[in-house]
Amino acid sequence: MNPEFLTEGQAVADFMRRDRIVLGAADDETRRLLRQLYAGFANVPIVETNNSTAEMIKYASNALLATMISFTNELARLSSRLGDVDAIDVMRGVHLSAYLTSRQAGLPSVLAPIASSLEPGCGFGDSCLPKDVTALIAHGEKHGVDMPLQRAVLAINRGQPEEVLRLLRKRLPDLHGVRAVVLGVTFKPHTDDLSESPAFPEIRLLRDAGAHVEAYDPLIQESDHPDLREIRLHETLEKALERAQALVLITRWAEFADFGPRLRARGATPVVIDGRRLLSPGQVDMYEGIGR
Repeated sequence: MNPEFLTEGQAVADFMRRDRIVLGAADDETRRLLRQLYAGFANVPIVETNNSTAEMIKYASNALLATMISFTNELARLSSRLGDVDAIDVMRGVHLSAYLTSRQAGLPSVLAPIASSLEPGCGFGDSCLPKDVTALIAHGEKHGVDMPLQRAVLAINRGQPEEVLRLLRKRLPDLHGVRAVVLGVTFKPHTDDLSESPAFPEIRLLRDAGAHVEAYDPLIQESDHPDLREIRLHETLEKALERAQALVLITRWAEFADFGPRLRARGATPVVIDGRRLLSPGQVDMYEGIGR
C-alpha cells in the first residue's frame, strides 16, 4: 500500500517535490523493494508501516482537508448572520498563528499550504474528499464506531449550495425567469474534472427556483454531464456576461478575478454571488460573498 498525495492540476510537481513517502508492506522483502524504488528521493520523510495503516494515512489526510473546509464554512455562515464580521478577515487572523505561519529571523514568513483549506467557499468537490470521508463513515458503521464529526463534515458541505442560493435571494427574492450564469463548473481550477463539483447542486437549485441557468468554464465548452445537457455553455466569459442578471461564481479560475470593470464599462449591474471570495467587493455594484 503506497498511497499518493497528488493534487489535480499539479500532480507531476507534487510527485517530484513530495512532502512524504508512505510505504505500507506485509513483509520485509516488499518493504526493501519499496525503499529501493524511492531511493532517489533524498531528504524526504518516510513512514514505514503495515498496509492498513498506510491506507488509513491516506484517508486521514483527505478527511483533514475536508474537515477544515467544513469548519471554515460553518464559521462563515455564522459570520454572515452576526453582521460586521467577515470570515475572510477572521481566517486571515487565524492564518497568522504560529501553527500555520512559520517565521524565522531574517526570512520571509511562510504560510502552510494547508491554510488554503481554511477559506470560506461554496464547498468541496472532486472524487477524493467526499469519497474518502464517506468511506471512513462506512468503515465505522461496519465496526460499530459512529463517526459524528465526519458525518457533520459532509452535512455542512451538502448545505453550502443552499447558502449560495440564500445570498442570491437577498438581492433577488423571486428567481423565476432570472438569467443566472454559473461561473465555473469544474470542481477546481486547472483541471477539466467535473467530479462532485459544487456547481451541479447549485445548478439544480437555481433551476428548481425557476431561473434560466447558463454557465461558463474556460475548459468546458461541451459536456454530456446530466446537469449540463439542457443549459447553455458559453464559449467566452464576455458572452456569459452579456445579458446575465445574476452571476454565481463557483470555481476559482483566475479569469473570474477581474470582470468587474467589464461590467461597469457596459453599464451592467447583475447580482454577483462570490462563492469563492475571489473578487474585491468594490469591483461590482451588487455583491454578496460567502461569509461576509
